[in-house]
Amino acid sequence: MSKKYYCDCPRYCKVRRRVAVATYRRHAKHRDPDANITPAFSQFLQSHGAGSSSSTPLTSENSIFVSGSGSGRVSRGEKRPTDDDRLAGQADSSRRRWDDEEQDEPERYEQGLDAGNTPSGGGGTEESGSSGEGLGNTTPEGDGAPTPEGNGAPTPEGDGAPIAHTAETASALRNPLAASHSNSVPSGQSESSLSDPGSSQSLRSAPQDATRNPSSGGIFDNNGSENFGDQAEGFRTEEIILGQQFIQLLRVASLDDESETLDPDVLERLRSPLQGPPNLDDPHLRLSIDLFLATNNASRQTYIDSRNAFLRCHPEDPVLTYDQVKRQVAELSGVVSIKRDMCPNTCLAYTGPFADLESCPTCSEPRYDSIKLAESGGKTKIPRQQFSTIPLGPQLQALRRTVEGAESFKYLDLCTKKIMEELQHNDGYIGQYEDFCYGSDYLTAVAEGRIDPSQDSVLLISIDGAQLYRSKLSDCWIYIWVILNLSPDKRYKKAHVLPGGFISGPNKPKNVDSFLFPGFHHVAALQREGLKVWDASRNAVVPDHPFVALGTADGPGMIYFDGLVGHQGACGCRRYCGMKGRRKPGGNHYYPVRMKPDNFHVEGCDHDDVDISTLPTDAAARYWPNLAYVLASQNNADFLKRRLETGISKPSIFSGFVPHRILGVPGCFGSDLMHLGSINIPDLLLGLWRATLDCDRRLGDSKDTWDWAVLQGDTWKAHGKAVAAVTPYLPGSFDRPPRNPAEKISSGYKAWEFLIYLFCLGPGLFHGLLPEKYYKNFCKLVRGMRLIHQRSISAEQLQIAHQSFLEFSIEFELLYCQRKASRIHFVRPSIHALSHLGPEAARIGPGPYGSQWTMERTIGNLGEEIKQPSNLYANLAERGLRRSQINALKVMIPDLETEENLLPRGAIDLGGGYVLLRAMDDAARSVRAAEDQAVKLYLDHTDTPYADGRLHVVRWARLRLPNGQVARSAWKETLKPLDRVRMARNVKLQIHGALRFGEVQFYMCLPVACGNRSTNTRTVALISLYSTPDTGLLAQSFNTLYSCQHQGDTALVVVDVQSIVSVVAMVPHRPVLQSGRVEDRYFVAEKPGLDVAYLDGTHEEFPADDA
Repeated sequence: MSKKYYCDCPRYCKVRRRVAVATYRRHAKHRDPDANITPAFSQFLQSHGAGSSSSTPLTSENSIFVSGSGSGRVSRGEKRPTDDDRLAGQADSSRRRWDDEEQDEPERYEQGLDAGNTPSGGGGTEESGSSGEGLGNTTPEGDGAPTPEGNGAPTPEGDGAPIAHTAETASALRNPLAASHSNSVPSGQSESSLSDPGSSQSLRSAPQDATRNPSSGGIFDNNGSENFGDQAEGFRTEEIILGQQFIQLLRVASLDDESETLDPDVLERLRSPLQGPPNLDDPHLRLSIDLFLATNNASRQTYIDSRNAFLRCHPEDPVLTYDQVKRQVAELSGVVSIKRDMCPNTCLAYTGPFADLESCPTCSEPRYDSIKLAESGGKTKIPRQQFSTIPLGPQLQALRRTVEGAESFKYLDLCTKKIMEELQHNDGYIGQYEDFCYGSDYLTAVAEGRIDPSQDSVLLISIDGAQLYRSKLSDCWIYIWVILNLSPDKRYKKAHVLPGGFISGPNKPKNVDSFLFPGFHHVAALQREGLKVWDASRNAVVPDHPFVALGTADGPGMIYFDGLVGHQGACGCRRYCGMKGRRKPGGNHYYPVRMKPDNFHVEGCDHDDVDISTLPTDAAARYWPNLAYVLASQNNADFLKRRLETGISKPSIFSGFVPHRILGVPGCFGSDLMHLGSINIPDLLLGLWRATLDCDRRLGDSKDTWDWAVLQGDTWKAHGKAVAAVTPYLPGSFDRPPRNPAEKISSGYKAWEFLIYLFCLGPGLFHGLLPEKYYKNFCKLVRGMRLIHQRSISAEQLQIAHQSFLEFSIEFELLYCQRKASRIHFVRPSIHALSHLGPEAARIGPGPYGSQWTMERTIGNLGEEIKQPSNLYANLAERGLRRSQINALKVMIPDLETEENLLPRGAIDLGGGYVLLRAMDDAARSVRAAEDQAVKLYLDHTDTPYADGRLHVVRWARLRLPNGQVARSAWKETLKPLDRVRMARNVKLQIHGALRFGEVQFYMCLPVACGNRSTNTRTVALISLYSTPDTGLLAQSFNTLYSCQHQGDTALVVVDVQSIVSVVAMVPHRPVLQSGRVEDRYFVAEKPGLDVAYLDGTHEEFPADDA
């Protein structure tokens, strides 16, 4: 007879009742706070002097972590608990899942989007609590916020004290946006006129002994080392204890550490780099490598068959076998993979303090194959599962072993010098933000001498999870490195994105720090010791101290980086602005609601309205004292209380990096523009407009009062058809067009589709559909989004975007929430996050440079290369290693890279990125009368004589632009039926300093007079200009709805092709004008993030000449 389980936890069950086994286990922490510590881990703690009962504090004598202690490892041979022990006390990963049974409030999100609405095909929105593609499907605990697995220890900025501003730095940062949100720079910086939003409710002050300035001692000694032994006293949370050990091990990391050993040859190369590119003078070796590269994306058997075919023809020429050429590629590239053991259930990796364990302290699964271990008498230890880390050092060394690579590395140094000169000439003002290096935090670090951009690698790390199979559990986690020293048109290309590590599934890792540790340990060691790099441009070995500038992830994944509570916590802002959330009566999810609801008296949430313009801007000044306050917790209950007050769940593992070799904590963690704009905001708005968002009838709300909910029934179906009907008018460069949302929104609607749908087409499609006040509010959001997605944005545009976001978010609460407690859950974290985008762009550069698009693309193309589904995770890691080795080899030997001929047959390179493309007339042909008149007018303006009668010209069909788009022409596109075309003949162009839109008729080359009776050939375009936009619609939409009329032959002009800026969509619509008249018009749709899409080197493919 099966055992029965009863629960009487005070949170959910209230009285003793029979429950399922899984529920009994989930509720364990609510019956007994110390039940958060599993029996196995309790033994783990007790065996190292840290009892789990509340009566046994962790003092500096019995703590398993004391500042300056040794390796921090634990001993082997833990006793495995029985099933009853685990059921009685274990709070495993399921305790973090938000189960319907445990939801005692009605505000849980009703998904308007399914779990496949992410670019990688899995997961949902980070705000709605489901994220199959991210790293966190966590459930709020205590204060309604998730507790990340794994931890770190704090470290103050610099060497134990904030680094003071120099006079030059202060002068360089007078831009009102540049210093608007200092996360790593101490106070003293000039105040910003564009304040970063947060909350007027500051976090509580920590006790005097726990909140001293790090520079004055206290919990930090003078050299920046942490007195963790004192701060850990009284903790009951296993993650804090473990995290402190990981941090300490990183803080003393060395390439010679026995726990993270490297192959002696690899270690020798790191300290004595090879000089010059590899030698491929042996023609047979070169042939073998060429063959290997040519079959890289094919199977092993393809290489073998190709080799055999060659040997049959040339038996006298030795060609390496597959295994031999693989070893040669690894040897020549110097890139290797580090394998470390892990729990088969993905609980943790056997690294750091877990390195000597032989069973998992969480699930008790053995580390090694039990049968092999028993048969060998305990001598043969075969890991049951491993994960891979690709060390960064060899990949960085490869980049500068050729002159070409070393020169490309100098981009950041040259750009930094240019910016510094601009700051000096403009009194510290930055007029245009064009890259990460224009951000105030980076410039401050350079001015303080923490970065030498001529030598040091400046890095971005990004992490994300992916569901490799749609139909079964197959989670996998990947992190990558991006080298910010390279120019934007290079750094995001597949050849320069460096795979960092692969965490095998199929489950979500519980202690992410343990999986990150090998890669972070390697980087921390390089920061301390310095990486020796052969710089071919200098013909010398130079030191490289890698600088970790940015850490990016989606919302659920970020909690593993920053150690904050997550988006549902009381202080859930990922920018740590201090905004205090509000929760509903009886609820435990917090929402960043600025306006106090009417008749609202929830304890801790009834503060007055928040004026975001008066908030403090220095996140670091709040973070470090509050972290000290959390670490001073006396017991688990005290920890939960302090976590609620501060929003800090653990110290960040990034604190283990050398303090002056990181942009700062929490300053290095930026916003994620991709998920915010492409998933979270669309999920919320469509949920409201479709009335699929949860309605809290318990507090008196009713969907009958939702006058904004217009996308329902036949209206929703008709709108869906209208969206799908736009496809022929969207150029191919717009990538995937949005499908019919009424039919496809619940079956894998992609992030890019949402971005095009709402922020590219939205102002035109929703005009006349949404009630006017909601439409105007939406257009303010669109205006901000269109500006903030630019990779180059002026200070003026940044101010406009920021103001648009502020107005949208304030009006959103007024229009939708209306100070009703029942609608608090409308204000998701994404609404608040919008207010940070402007200041963040000034602090760390334009948002696209730190977004997750690169990570998502890497997951996608690595997944496409998997050839062995039966060995999924090992194959994925092998593909990552193979890519790293081949990329390093191609960087060192540039002629291995086959140059793709981007110019097809008959194309003419016009210079400046413009290329004239076929089709073309086989002979000069006469033009129509209106066209003839326009061409002659152009010739008249250039004083070029022409013969009487109708002109004859040779027409061309296409033009490639510097941004990678291909502008086409009506001459060829009108020959195709509407359902077989993606119109690309409409362009944005500059005429006499003004922006206009037009339809290209065709391109041609004209002989134009240039003085001294000589002529010069100019490439021009015959364009039919659209009318200027309707001013009424433009004002109503806050400059987001450019509605024009097609003017045909009445507005034909001839312009130089260099006047064409980009390809746009001109979508037909029939708006009601302010006069009440209905007209056939076209609204402009520009591709959001066009420059970002071009960063990976993508160009439109060239089809047949007659396209």
